[in-house]
Amino acid sequence: MSTNYGTSDPEALSQTAETIGADFTLSSGSSRTFFTEPAVGGNESLYLQIKDTGGSTYRGVGTLVDSGKQTGTVTAQGAGSSTFRVIKRETAVATQMIYD
Repeated sequence: MSTNYGTSDPEALSQTAETIGADFTLSSGSSRTFFTEPAVGGNESLYLQIKDTGGSTYRGVGTLVDSGKQTGTVTAQGAGSSTFRVIKRETAVATQMIYD
């Protein structure tokens, strides 16, 4: 079953503007696969960030989904759990972020 992923603003899921997704936590070894609908176009991407322990600062991990692709998977590998978020860069057409 897939779930829409985005912000507390449901309208943000179907717009072209950059969207910063909500925090999600993964325990070590667990994964979450992200999809875009439609696939992101050239020079478009989903970008993954990890939250510093005990803080409110995020660090860039890297591109999760990029030009012409539609899926990417996040796997937590550290000790304990880690908090992440995904940023959908600006897109030419309305693009939804979905996770499984």
